[in-house]
Amino acid sequence: IPVLTYPEALGIISKDKYTIAITGTHGKTTTTAMVAKVLMDAGLDPTVIIGSFLLDVNPSTGSGRRTNFVSGRSKYLVVEGCEYCRSFLNLHPNILVITNIDADHLDYYRDMEDIVSAFVELSHKLPDDGFLVVDSHAENIQAVVKQSRAQNGDFETLRLPDGFKLHIPGAHNLLNAKAALGVAKILGIADEQALASLASFRGTWRRFEYRGRSKSGAFVYDDYGHHPTEIKTTLAGTKERFPDKKIVVVFQPHLYSRTKQHLSGFGSAFKDAERVILLPIYPAREEDPGDISSDMVVSEIQKNGGQAELVKTFEEAAQKANEYAGTDGLIMTMGAGETNKVADILTE
Repeated sequence: IPVLTYPEALGIISKDKYTIAITGTHGKTTTTAMVAKVLMDAGLDPTVIIGSFLLDVNPSTGSGRRTNFVSGRSKYLVVEGCEYCRSFLNLHPNILVITNIDADHLDYYRDMEDIVSAFVELSHKLPDDGFLVVDSHAENIQAVVKQSRAQNGDFETLRLPDGFKLHIPGAHNLLNAKAALGVAKILGIADEQALASLASFRGTWRRFEYRGRSKSGAFVYDDYGHHPTEIKTTLAGTKERFPDKKIVVVFQPHLYSRTKQHLSGFGSAFKDAERVILLPIYPAREEDPGDISSDMVVSEIQKNGGQAELVKTFEEAAQKANEYAGTDGLIMTMGAGETNKVADILTE
């Protein structure tokens, strides 16, 4: 019996489809979901494969249960491509969106140049009539653009209508929406229709997902952010949406290698949080090297003037977050590990 990896299976599906691949260090899940919603609302009936659950469910998909897969009948495939281990090179894109390129997965990549080379290699898989859709002003993107053999589109230059708002906050999500709008333009979907879809977009599982209220009355949100850039932009968006609320963050670092490589970045990423409660590092695929810990993240945050502390259990994290947030605060559980379990406790 042939055994395929997930990326290899995606490659087989992609080969026979008109593939719209959404990639980038940050924002690819949200952007994939945005593009999927725009195409579904436009009646293009795409197949969708994404790294999180879709919160917007097209009536044609059935019961409304959460899913990360939609089986469409058209030629279109909307797929999230992950750069880890260059796995996205299995895809055969016709439209390639790169949201941004940042330093991550340095347990696999040697350095930033190595990361950029993977995106360049993927862009070379575009056919002559393919499209590369990027923010040309984003750091590290120009190296890809200069070596592109396809038609290039700059989504950052698109202008959203005055007063346009998303359900999810932050300037970074408006950029994601512009990327989706760029794809819509390529496919001939009218701006008015695409913008209406984006305005009603509700997000995805664990991406600024509203979970309810705590027993004390605080708002509870859950977010997958696990890189300093993601944390900083998500909290900035949260502060923008809720300027008068006290923000309490429960954060679980993900991977020993990432925590060590971005230690100073984590120290300055929480400036919009009044308090940060740390859980022990979520190891995922790694063994504890013994030279990095959540205690060190606490120290870095404190060096930057923040209030941070370490707890050992989800229950203790929930208790302290509830105490600090009070009746009118906001609790954000963050991380790619199991911090959503803290949100479960807070809202049960």
